[in-house]
Amino acid sequence: MITGHDIVCASFGNWDDAMETPQQLMTRLAAHNRIFFVNQPVSPLSFASGMMTRRAVMSRIAAWRRGTRQVSPNIWVGQPPPILPKRSNRLVNVLNGALLRRWLARETRAAGFESPIYWNFQPWLPNLGRALKPSLSLYYCVDDFASAPYWWNSGGAVRAREAECCREADVVICTGRQLVDGRRGINPNVHFMAEGADVEAFTVEALSSNPAPDDIARLPGKVVGYAGAINWRIDSDLILYMAERQPDWSFALVGPVRPDLAQEERLRAMPNVHFLGNKPPSELPAYCKAMDACLLPYVLNEYTHHIFPLKLYEYMAAGKPIVSTDMAEMRAYEGDEMAIGRSNEEFHRKLVLAMAEDTPARAAARRQSARNESWDHRVEQISELIAPMVRPRAGRAAAPGATQRESA
Repeated sequence: MITGHDIVCASFGNWDDAMETPQQLMTRLAAHNRIFFVNQPVSPLSFASGMMTRRAVMSRIAAWRRGTRQVSPNIWVGQPPPILPKRSNRLVNVLNGALLRRWLARETRAAGFESPIYWNFQPWLPNLGRALKPSLSLYYCVDDFASAPYWWNSGGAVRAREAECCREADVVICTGRQLVDGRRGINPNVHFMAEGADVEAFTVEALSSNPAPDDIARLPGKVVGYAGAINWRIDSDLILYMAERQPDWSFALVGPVRPDLAQEERLRAMPNVHFLGNKPPSELPAYCKAMDACLLPYVLNEYTHHIFPLKLYEYMAAGKPIVSTDMAEMRAYEGDEMAIGRSNEEFHRKLVLAMAEDTPARAAARRQSARNESWDHRVEQISELIAPMVRPRAGRAAAPGATQRESA
């Protein structure tokens, strides 16, 4: 692991949200480095976008007013000030960038961060790293955000801003092969690194000491489960199709329910579909243990063909049978690790077979495949890649006579 560095992470989410890639990586890097974690900014449009509740938006604004907080010995979390809406407009984006750079320079300077590694997950905020005089600029691409089917999302504008993020970065890391192919022409120093998993928490030894929680333990019949954000990416038609044909099964959906989930009322009306709510990461292995099979039931579109679900390796580490829809990034795992259903009918049939034909040997093979996919292993791989690229801090000092405003 790289050691002794300051790292500024511009996240696409919030530190206190579900543990996603930014939190997973930064939590581990904090063992030997200092982290300044930048939450996603909000704007007046956040009240109407459907992505966040009004309470969540107000909570972010309150966090900005309170200022940067230290959440552990090596991790600081900063909530940026509210930004102007319609960030797809280039002029608005420039104004937002200037506002955020001024804020970031002030907050990181107050926390004592010098010539940090700038680790950017945000595709719509180019030039933010200019506030830092970074020793390395890294763009970490986890999704094709331009393809997200939100009414307020301007795909062309996001692609243009993301291209700027790629060009200004010293190195680009993508979590999907499709993502690499789409960015190689922008920055030649682009690399594929799959997502990771907290593999150790899902091992046989760890699961043996975790009793199944009451809410999933009491579900009747075969328990078929999904753990993760429950939002527009979930194929509600597929869940409904299987729930109608298997009234003797229980479909357990574990995770936060977003306002953009399709057909939520119909799903909740099904007697064998159970929304178990959001759970702390420490409890997810016990929920997975109680499942007879695990699902990756995503809708198929341009966006989901580029994603790599975090939970794939967790399911594998637990040794569970897995069935996925036909996402492009999942095709490399079809076979011993998992099955793919290319229609509702085939998905259902593959799920029946996956549970009927599962054996201890197959479960052990899935666990073995997951061993090298832990977050700890991923951090080591990334560190090995970027360590030779980090410039010495002395070489990144501000030019003589530069003012604080010019540096920011």
